[in-house]
Amino acid sequence: MKKNYFVFSSGTLKRKDNTIALEKESGKRKYIPIEKIQSLYFFGEINFNSRLLAFLSQQQIALHVFNRNGWYVGSFAPRKQKVSGKLLTEQVKAYIERDRRITYAKEFITSAMHNMIRILKRSEKNISTQTLEQAKEKIKITNSINEIMSVEGEFRQKYYPLLAKISGQEFTGRKKQPPVGKLNSLISFGNTLLYTETLNKIYQTQLDPTISYLHEPSEMRFSLALDISEIFKPLIVDRLITNLLNKKMLTDKDFDENLNSTLLNESGKKKFINAFQDFLETTIMYPKLKRKVSYATLIRLECYKIIRSLVGGEDYEGLKMWW
Repeated sequence: MKKNYFVFSSGTLKRKDNTIALEKESGKRKYIPIEKIQSLYFFGEINFNSRLLAFLSQQQIALHVFNRNGWYVGSFAPRKQKVSGKLLTEQVKAYIERDRRITYAKEFITSAMHNMIRILKRSEKNISTQTLEQAKEKIKITNSINEIMSVEGEFRQKYYPLLAKISGQEFTGRKKQPPVGKLNSLISFGNTLLYTETLNKIYQTQLDPTISYLHEPSEMRFSLALDISEIFKPLIVDRLITNLLNKKMLTDKDFDENLNSTLLNESGKKKFINAFQDFLETTIMYPKLKRKVSYATLIRLECYKIIRSLVGGEDYEGLKMWW
C-alpha cells in the first residue's frame, strides 16, 4: 500500500531518471522511493521546477507544501486519470439545485455533530451532551447554507470546551490564525493534515474536488475536501488529540509558545504526524462490507457513497460513528 512521505529538510526537489531526489542545503542528496508514495508533504523551504511537477503528475502523486511553522501553503494535485462526464454533470447539478445542495450540506454537518457527541460520550469523563443534542436539533429547521453554517458555529462553541475537558486542557475559545494554546494548535494542524488526506482520497475517485455543497466553491481551494473533512474531524483529529494529550505523548517541549501564538515545533510535528499516520492505518469492522477497513479507507468509501448518491439515485447518509 502506498503511503504519505514527509520531509522536514529544506532544499531542491528534482527528478533523477525514474525517481526523485532532494538535494539538501548541505549538498547531500536523498533519494525518495517514488513507487511507494501516495503523496509528498514538505515542511520548510523547497524549490522545484515544472519538470518535477510533470513527473509527479505522471506518477499520480500529490504534493502538499507547508512552511516551517506548519502553516499550509498549498497543494499540487496531479491531472486526474479517472474522469466521468456524467458524474461531473450530476455533481454540478447538485450544487446548482438549491434543495439538493442543502440536503448534502445538512448531512455533512449532521454527521459531524453526531460524531462529536459520540466521542464525548465515549470518554471516561462524565460529560453531559444535553446542550449539544439540543443544538443539533436546530439543523433540521435550517433552510439555507448560511443558516446551516450558523448552527454549526453555535454547536462548535459548545463542543470545544467539552473537548478541552476530556483532553485535560484549558480553553478560552477557538483561535486559528495564529492558534493560541496547545489545543487550538493541535486542532489547526490536525485539521490541515486531514484536509490534505481527504484530497488524496478524492483524487482516487472520479469526483471533482472543486465542486462542493457546504463550503462555497472557490478558485483557491479544493472545497469538497473541506466538506468531507467535517465528518472525519471528530472521528480522527479530535480523538487523536485527546489520546496524545491524555497519554502525555506531547509535552511542553513539543510546542513553541508565546503571548500571540502556540505552534508545534519540529519534534511536535513529527510526533503528531507519526500518530496521525498510525491512526489512519488503524482498522475497524465495517458492517456493510463484513470486513475490517482502515480509517483512511473510510474516507475513500465516503467519496464512493457520494458518487452513488449523485449518479445512482441513492440517498446520501454521512458516516456516523457506531462504535
